[in-house]
Amino acid sequence: MSSGRHRLPSPTAATTRRLVLSPLGISAVVVALVVAAAIAVPLGIGALGCGDTRYLRVSATQSVAPVLREAATEFNAERPSYGGDCVYAQVDEIAPHRIMTALAGDDTDSGIAPHVWVPESSAWVELARMSAGGTRGIETDPPSLASSPVVMAAPEGTEGMPDPDATDWTLVLPGERDPERPLVMVDPNRGADGMAVMHAVRRHLGGGDAADTAMTDFVRDVQTDSAFGEIDLSAFFTGAHRDGARPAPVIVVPEQSVVSYNANRPGAAPPLLAHYPREGTVSLDYPYVTTTDTPSLRSAAADLYEVLRAGPHRDRLRELGFRDPGGEASAALADRPGIIAEPPPVHGDLTGDALLASVTDWNRLSMPSRTLVLADVSANMAEDLNGGGGESRMEAARQAALLGLGLFPDATDMGLWLMSEEYGEAGREEAAGMHRLGDAEEGREATRRQELVETAETIDVQGGGSRLYDNILNAYDEVQSAYDEEKINSVILLTAGQDEGSSDLSHAELVAALEDRFDPRRPVSLFIIAFGGQADREELRGVAAATSGSLFVTDDPDEIGDIFLSSISRRLCVPDCDN
Repeated sequence: MSSGRHRLPSPTAATTRRLVLSPLGISAVVVALVVAAAIAVPLGIGALGCGDTRYLRVSATQSVAPVLREAATEFNAERPSYGGDCVYAQVDEIAPHRIMTALAGDDTDSGIAPHVWVPESSAWVELARMSAGGTRGIETDPPSLASSPVVMAAPEGTEGMPDPDATDWTLVLPGERDPERPLVMVDPNRGADGMAVMHAVRRHLGGGDAADTAMTDFVRDVQTDSAFGEIDLSAFFTGAHRDGARPAPVIVVPEQSVVSYNANRPGAAPPLLAHYPREGTVSLDYPYVTTTDTPSLRSAAADLYEVLRAGPHRDRLRELGFRDPGGEASAALADRPGIIAEPPPVHGDLTGDALLASVTDWNRLSMPSRTLVLADVSANMAEDLNGGGGESRMEAARQAALLGLGLFPDATDMGLWLMSEEYGEAGREEAAGMHRLGDAEEGREATRRQELVETAETIDVQGGGSRLYDNILNAYDEVQSAYDEEKINSVILLTAGQDEGSSDLSHAELVAALEDRFDPRRPVSLFIIAFGGQADREELRGVAAATSGSLFVTDDPDEIGDIFLSSISRRLCVPDCDN
């Protein structure tokens, strides 16, 4: 990311100032000025001697847009022309992920692609250049207008919060703060500050299965409170008393947001402190990116940048709470409450593969699921889980089903099949078809989640063989036949792990059939949780591996929560998982 100030080459603007003396001309100019003042569009600009009128579309992130608008007003007042064409700057606020998509050529709404782009971070520029569309025409080293480090914001005196200069990124992890205190961050697809959090968590956790499980736990913890755009701190800290409300959140935002909130907060709202991670944070650099190849517009973009570099607009950025491009705090900023004026430790690691990994990890772990649960209710499920006379495999499976239902969000599509020879020729009962957990079927008040909870609480052993291999293939075909591109598609098997010749299919035939059906571009994975030491481990491992899935064998009910998190974390490696 850019960390210092650069200077754009500024072609000389041939500014037209033709004096129109005729009554008709004067009328046209007057009308143009009136309309411009009313709706900010220079309808009479042609009367000023322009061969053509071009609009310089400028898209800025919300926090810096006011300064861009002020600079555009000053730029437009000069009525600049380039090669006989007048150029008029227009500033809008469009989310950076939409601009990135438009520049990469993946957005049908091509009208939003700007000529000048000021996102909050050069990370967006790199993502655009690395995209499938390969946006190569935009600048590789755009100048920075300002900077603001990513911090954690919390009210003064928040219980459990360390000193502002003694904070670690581990504070965002579950278990490192009050379990009732939410962490709020921007969805990494929508903000570089969210990307910074994901990168910091991954850097702390490292790689491997245990790290992926911990990352899964983190994403599931913060997903419901994630924001889809720039966070307005005043929406969280209004000063109004709320009975029974959760503790005040810890919120990851740019430092500038803390400054702005403290300067404008209502009297009853708590002042906020910015907490600076000691391991280093990401500094947002607000790059001024020219994206057009049109000579007149490039010249206009360069001249608008020169206007922005002038003292009044630099001072305005400082007033709004931004640091200078190099990270220095102005005297005005240093006096603001809630921040530490000394530049915090920052790094530029959020680039390239790390950037893509941060977004990819989040997307795979937060993506909704479409899963069919296949529950074994054969005679083997009546046996003790660990041979010690404790709870049965069926009781452990029931506990696993209820726990699993609590881990999946409302957007999950889930169905339930019970398998036993006692259910007749098919060897199963299709207890619940695929349906969103948060929705109720027509004519019913209970949601699918509530219905499945009631079903899981009453699941019991039916006896007979499991028809395990036949049912696995039928369940796999069921999920694959209606594959959903917008969800993670899977089969979750809760079983004693023994077929014992009850299926028409052999183990080898099942594995061959799954290997033939598995499509890496449309993966359906099989996650097997086997209860008790009698499970046919090698056979089940081969079945899971055929679909880039996983096998977990347990005789300890306390492991079930970690097993579910581990199985969900396998999303990070599909379709290339080792079993």
